[in-house]
Amino acid sequence: MGLRFVFVQKDPISNLATMCLSAVLKEEGHDTHVLIDPAEPDIVRSIRRYDPDVVCFSATTGQHVWQLAVARAVKERFGPIVLMGGPHPTFYPKVLEENAAVDFICMGEGEDCIVELARALESGTDPSSIPNLGWRDDDGTPVYNPLRGLEQEPDQWPFPDRSCYDHYDFVKKRRTVSVMSARGCPYKCTFCFNVTMQEMYRGKGKYVRQKSVDYMIAELKDVLARYPWVRQLGFADDIFVLNFRKWGKPFLKRYAEEIGLPFSCLLRPDLVTKEMVQDLKAANCKLIKIGLESGVEDLRVGVLKKGRLDNDGMRIAGQLIKEAGIKLYTFNIVGIPGETVDMAFETADLNIAMGADHAWASICQPYPGTTLESWSIENGYLGDDGGDKDFQYSYFIDTPLQIERKEELCNMQKLLPVLVSYPWLRPVVRKAIAMPANPAFELIFKAHYAAGLVKTGQIDLNDMMRLIPLTANYWTDRGGTLDPGTM
Repeated sequence: MGLRFVFVQKDPISNLATMCLSAVLKEEGHDTHVLIDPAEPDIVRSIRRYDPDVVCFSATTGQHVWQLAVARAVKERFGPIVLMGGPHPTFYPKVLEENAAVDFICMGEGEDCIVELARALESGTDPSSIPNLGWRDDDGTPVYNPLRGLEQEPDQWPFPDRSCYDHYDFVKKRRTVSVMSARGCPYKCTFCFNVTMQEMYRGKGKYVRQKSVDYMIAELKDVLARYPWVRQLGFADDIFVLNFRKWGKPFLKRYAEEIGLPFSCLLRPDLVTKEMVQDLKAANCKLIKIGLESGVEDLRVGVLKKGRLDNDGMRIAGQLIKEAGIKLYTFNIVGIPGETVDMAFETADLNIAMGADHAWASICQPYPGTTLESWSIENGYLGDDGGDKDFQYSYFIDTPLQIERKEELCNMQKLLPVLVSYPWLRPVVRKAIAMPANPAFELIFKAHYAAGLVKTGQIDLNDMMRLIPLTANYWTDRGGTLDPGTM
């Protein structure tokens, strides 16, 4: 007969993790549904109306505060089982013992865990031995089970279930959709969750796993058959074509012949070669996103461990992309421990030198479980407990790091993208960042951010118009992110 699962989220875009979990649950005969907060008049009533057996949250640190509030409300109102997965419970499993409204957490990859939990709940059997599961014993004491080995053959998974979003036209009718060809990243950037995940899964299988070329082409054909209005694809892999010779070249050749749509992808600057960008261009790549992070080598390489490429090498990578006729979108971090205001301007200068078409900027966040968090504690930039355990900061608003001239750096984060687009504004930006933080800076940042998504082709105007009514909170409070890595 199957159980009823409802996945609840805040952002009005599709979530690849949710689609993957929905796919494996449907294979087992369960029913799944997605509810998006801004599209519902009352999210708790909408959940109640669906009458789920299990309410699921894919929690990122920061948004977990809102998710826990919803969990408490549904638990008080009608008492469904609440399951929380995603990065936050993976790296901060104590969320289970600190929140009675959460019945189970899933740590790490969730497909097998959620299927086995569903089987146990449906049959009334004991779920306590399920790997990756956090649960409570008879005394209410939290128990955290060890992780299972990583699935080494991603072709074993069904295609992500995009139909779970089809009742929302603003998702279903989008002309740009995200896909993933691989999971995992082998690098060790201190601010990234992948370093911790690599350690958690040490000895449990290869961490980076690539779908086969045949599988990926079949998945893309399936997407286009179901949604023929799609006009662009976005590869959300941590690093696209990581194995360029063995996988990238044959895939791009097949893609050009059998798919052909414009696409975007994420690359590391130290992997960029002329041959690679030429092959990407020939396959109709229109946009490459790169983690620039900082224009100061000591911060980028020394603190963030973002490769070993010097600024000259970064400039060459940008020039290769631009010379191939591909647009460049960069990710930047302001407020890195040890950064000065002048250093933040060096980051803007490197963006300009690389020819960035849009510079995305966040404020440095030492997320729980990351190497940057422990490094920041050891070097006096965070309290011994890692700062506010609720971590309500948005990476567009503030940081728990104890850094000098924090307010100026937070202002600089909001104005850096504008400075990269309009370098002649440098004297104005210099004066503006010395002013008290104010809503005008947030408005400028968000408006420029939205314009950048359109300019770089990550969203078209029709899609933007559908999303605007659902993103009011992005303009009036601190609830939204719309991460361009997954747009």
